Amino acid sequence: MSVTIHRPEATPLTSSAPPQAAAVPSRWRAAGLLVRPLVRAVDWGPLAVVTAFVAALLTLVQAGEPLPPGDALLLMRIAGTLLGGAAAFALVDAMSADLGATAVPRWVRQALRCLLAGGTAVAVWLVAFLYALSRLPEGALFPVGDLLVEVGVCLGIALAAAATAVRHASGRQAAMAAVVVQLGLVLATRLLPDQVQLWPPTCGFGYWDEAHRFWLALLPLPYVWLGLACRDLRR
Repeated sequence: MSVTIHRPEATPLTSSAPPQAAAVPSRWRAAGLLVRPLVRAVDWGPLAVVTAFVAALLTLVQAGEPLPPGDALLLMRIAGTLLGGAAAFALVDAMSADLGATAVPRWVRQALRCLLAGGTAVAVWLVAFLYALSRLPEGALFPVGDLLVEVGVCLGIALAAAATAVRHASGRQAAMAAVVVQLGLVLATRLLPDQVQLWPPTCGFGYWDEAHRFWLALLPLPYVWLGLACRDLRR
């Protein structure tokens, strides 16, 4: 009697898990595709209004005459504060409270909104700075680096406050809360005694260097706060 033994055919081993290397490019690709819809979704109204207001201020103050350095310094600080507050409205997202799975994580959407609005605010401020610089008397000191640090702190505080507010509320009231926080902190620093004055009234003189060393040390803090506030919401 003969016995026939049937051996099972070997099947190749395959992994059902998607390769990690493919997941990362697809996520970046999805984020890139999200830029155009976000440009349409962002509330650009406040930035447009503030841009027009800043342009009017710079044009009308001492119109037809050289712009005194002290006035130019004050105008650029007002512009930086207002542009930062206006950028906060970009973080109002109808999907911010959505805990469902999405192709692009919440933190990526919020980061893109910050880059779009924050980048636009800085670009407008730089154009305003160049215009103010063109109106200054010859030889006037007007350090763009120090002033940009001030603007960076004001913008970071506004975005971080807005990113925190939209975690708990929706609509423009969240952005308005962020503007109140930003303006409150700015006004609080204006009330400090002269020995710790953070807004020296004259470029390069008095407590200017000491104040801007403090501004530079302070610069990373609002962006750390912003990064934490942009995290995905927990279920």
